[in-house]
Amino acid sequence: MKKTTLLLLTLALLAACTDKPRTAKKDRSAGGTAEILVVTQNVEQWDGRIGDSIRHYFLDYQYGLPQPEAMNDLAHINVSGFSDMFKKHKCILEVEINPSFEKAKAETAEDLWAAPQRYVKITAPDVASWVELFDSQKEVYKLWYDKVERERIMSVFRPSVDNNVTNAIAEKMGFTLTVPQGFYIAKNEPDFMWLRKELERSSACILIYQTPYLDTAQFSTNSLVAMRNMMLQKYIPGPSEGSYMSTETEFVPPLVTYVPDFPAGYAMEMRGMWNVENDYMGGPFVSYTFADDRTGKLVTVEGYYYEPNQKKRNQLLQLEAILYSLKFVEQEQE
Repeated sequence: MKKTTLLLLTLALLAACTDKPRTAKKDRSAGGTAEILVVTQNVEQWDGRIGDSIRHYFLDYQYGLPQPEAMNDLAHINVSGFSDMFKKHKCILEVEINPSFEKAKAETAEDLWAAPQRYVKITAPDVASWVELFDSQKEVYKLWYDKVERERIMSVFRPSVDNNVTNAIAEKMGFTLTVPQGFYIAKNEPDFMWLRKELERSSACILIYQTPYLDTAQFSTNSLVAMRNMMLQKYIPGPSEGSYMSTETEFVPPLVTYVPDFPAGYAMEMRGMWNVENDYMGGPFVSYTFADDRTGKLVTVEGYYYEPNQKKRNQLLQLEAILYSLKFVEQEQE
């Protein structure tokens, strides 16, 4: 029941905050990758229970990364220092406690002082009710902040989109992805595409694959892992004889969750680690699987990354942004 209530709340809040036409050009927003600016009335709020609640959630480890990395970075200022410069931050969470308030309330705005931007202000008569409201809606706030992060990344990628790669995806799959230059098509099979960006010490890749859609059981964790392993063994060989890419299931079991805001509609996200059977390579991946009603196919778009001994959260976020840029060809033509 708790999960159902949270899902309904998420959908309701997302529906209430749909994108609106931007009538005036805003300044470009600022801030580090995955960074949230927290504005409090005083340092006691930041050092106390309110700050603890914010840190406990947003600084929790991102699942599926080989090195411990927080989901977000946090910056903090008091409201007395909340100048025009700080108001251009892309993700803002403001705190206000005032005994005259009747109850806790959350307000939000998009592109208030800059773009892209998400501003959230939680007001409450006391600390306890502030924390209670934050805890009940924090997953929704993260969805909003993640959306802004993807928009910021896309604002960088769109001017350098590789039309040859994008057109090849559209021709085969009937949808596009905003793939920036630097990626090339390493494999193009009837049911599988492999895009690669290879640098001296790192590798960023996008996979697109499809199988016939039969029923909803294919969205289960076991089915998604089995489908992934089948495709990887068939199409992605490892560096040594007899080696091939697979899914780590013992130490970092894949985490599968429903995402309410994927552009293709109903979709399941899978996060985890990939490895190479009979070799020693590995890294993080994130995938989104949805049923394409136009073709009767179950489609997966995935990003995975490789860079030994380096942090990988930000690079995986870039791949995630590319996956979220998915747009069906009919929508492109409208």
